Amino acid sequence: MPISVRTLALTSVCYLALITAAQAQSTTTTSDPNNPGQTPRAAEQEGDAADKSSANVTTLPPVTVTADRKQKTLLETPANVSTVTREDLDRRMDNVIQEIFRYEPGVEVPQQTSGTDPFASAGGISIRGVGGNRTQVLVDGNRTIERITDSTRDIVESSNVKAVEIIRGPGSVLWGSDALGGTVNFVTKDPSDYLMGGKDFGGSASFSYGSIDEAYTESVTGAFRISPKLEAMLAFTRRDGKEADLDNARIGADALQNCTRNPEATPCNEFDPTVSQSNNVLSKLVYHVSDTNQLRLTGEYFTRQTRVDQNAVLGSDGTSDIHLYQHEQNVERWRLSVDQDWLLETQGWLDRVKWQVSYSPQSIDRYGDRYRTVIASGDQERRISDQDYEETFIEADLQFESSFDLGATTHVLTYGFDGDYATTDYNREDTTYNLTTGTTTIARAGGFNFADADTTRADLYLQDEISFMEGRLRITPGVRFSNYIIDPKTDGDYQLVPGAEPEKKTAHDLQFKLGAIYDITDVYSVYGQFAQGFKMPTAQQLFQSLDSLPAFALVPNPNLEPESVDSYELGFRGDFGNKGYFSINGFVAKYKDFIQNFIDANPVDYGLPLGTMVLTYDNADSLNLWGIEASGAYQINDNFSTRAALSYQKGKIENDGVSTTYNGALPLQLVTGIRYIEPQHGFDIELVGTFQAGASDVANPATEFQPSGYAVFDILAGWKPVPNLTLRAGLMNIFDTRYFGPDTRGFPINGSDAVKRTNPIELQTAPGRSFKVGLSYDF
Repeated sequence: MPISVRTLALTSVCYLALITAAQAQSTTTTSDPNNPGQTPRAAEQEGDAADKSSANVTTLPPVTVTADRKQKTLLETPANVSTVTREDLDRRMDNVIQEIFRYEPGVEVPQQTSGTDPFASAGGISIRGVGGNRTQVLVDGNRTIERITDSTRDIVESSNVKAVEIIRGPGSVLWGSDALGGTVNFVTKDPSDYLMGGKDFGGSASFSYGSIDEAYTESVTGAFRISPKLEAMLAFTRRDGKEADLDNARIGADALQNCTRNPEATPCNEFDPTVSQSNNVLSKLVYHVSDTNQLRLTGEYFTRQTRVDQNAVLGSDGTSDIHLYQHEQNVERWRLSVDQDWLLETQGWLDRVKWQVSYSPQSIDRYGDRYRTVIASGDQERRISDQDYEETFIEADLQFESSFDLGATTHVLTYGFDGDYATTDYNREDTTYNLTTGTTTIARAGGFNFADADTTRADLYLQDEISFMEGRLRITPGVRFSNYIIDPKTDGDYQLVPGAEPEKKTAHDLQFKLGAIYDITDVYSVYGQFAQGFKMPTAQQLFQSLDSLPAFALVPNPNLEPESVDSYELGFRGDFGNKGYFSINGFVAKYKDFIQNFIDANPVDYGLPLGTMVLTYDNADSLNLWGIEASGAYQINDNFSTRAALSYQKGKIENDGVSTTYNGALPLQLVTGIRYIEPQHGFDIELVGTFQAGASDVANPATEFQPSGYAVFDILAGWKPVPNLTLRAGLMNIFDTRYFGPDTRGFPINGSDAVKRTNPIELQTAPGRSFKVGLSYDF
């Protein structure tokens, strides 16, 4: 079902016209600049007394604590922000990272299976066309592991999350390096979420099943009020699944490209047999010194084990007969943190103090076991591969808030220190046992090898929200002074390249931002923002080194420059109170020294003969991205509501005077839904449509895939037969549409037969019709 840009644009305009035509039937609620946020205990007490019956929360603007480091709604923030709430996650039964962002236009989670990454790993979260390590991914404000080549950043369990906050555009001023394209903060549950209304014990238990990968997810949470001032919570989630079923993937003459594998191998339209298991434990202990002062201790452990029988390679490849090839990936993330949130009740210069210290070791380890017969010699070999990648963070964050009046203006200051010390370790060892001759060979520093490194970040930041004209005009300047040191630690496994020896890199940088919101009326407002971003190269980008001659060589580039961006954003909004809202904006982002991988280098510079394939990381001169975004929701009547969001992006890379299409920019996408709620009988149903325009151009159409447009519809339903029990069901891709997601644009095509067998395009097909069922019980 091809979808054109014209059709999408017309649909989008009609929807926005409907929203803006709505009458402002209730008063807009604004925040008090002298009380910018609450501790959970204060919010709990206020929430008990609030009457929320008149508002459908799906039509209220999203709330975030990440955009300005304090609680605000979208309409109070001079940036485009969105939030996936706990209610959203429960209704949709979203249990993996790819599902969380599927209804967020302009945000994607690339997931492509290849011969070197058979685990169907989620590569990272892309916002406004840039992703990987350019998106700052946080858990309760704590950093998560950097992505390396053919690896993953999927290291968070959604069942123990109460909100996923998405900040589009640079966030370096408040969140530091890596917040170049955007920020995603996974905010985890607290005991207070279950102890509302003075309860001393509360919790929930849930179960869900998804047919795509036959995944079972069980979760249980218990919260306890140990004493009037002490609360505790313990949550556990378990998930088991297998490889996804690609019912719409094709083989033979019907496939996009012919792919022929050996008879004993997995066909080109099926994933290899896979078994996946994950566990997540979250514990919290909260001590309320007072209603406005709390201390919190958090402990978390996440692990996921994925085992793959890579049968796609079984049989003869011309040089050997492969009889067995098994892989295992183990992902782990530990976190121990202590934080305090103190809202001072004095009338002094300091209104609030927040601090957090944390320790978080994270790792992604891979194991491989291959058994083959070498055709030329007849020798039988078994090779065991071990690859260990670990990053350990020690972080400290200290934040102050102060407010004061100066003449006719009101100022709210947010300022503090944000720093961390991280160690990065990469090890690879391949042991080959020749079962015929009895010899053993050990090779180290394989894979995408790079030097270990210690990284230090120590930043100071300041933001001032200034209110003029009795609060109708709010201007928010901000600045951050970044200090960054990355110190390589070479060992005997690292392959030194003459002329490109690893060296300590130090950088200091100032980033600025300036945002403004002007209330034209009580309903309509305009906003604008200029924001800068800054990002140092990673250890892999600086120090990658692999000698695979005579085939090729990966060489380091210690002269890589930091990436930076200047972003401009302008928007128009409407706030109809409990009836709904809308927001539409445009942005332009100008990146400088944009880092690209696998760039051809001059072999002579590295002492290699002409004609040798030498690849490295290098800076492109610039990347220019621009786009349009919109979102809105409207309460039609007491039972019906509707919502929609859209995104459109374009980009060009400039390097050495040559301009090429940037494949990372997402084509036009519209997500819209209509929801019916019948509270009297506990019934809830929503129809969601995703309309995606095709990729009109890529950098090289002859060798890169251009997915067509599509329309996909899902239906989500819930029923509460009794007050504490909820039954849920979802039918995804109702019409079983065959399509390729926008993340497949630029996927390599028209390669050799060997490449087609290793990375078949049909394995990138999106899932066909599937269903989910689940239940939850609150106590």
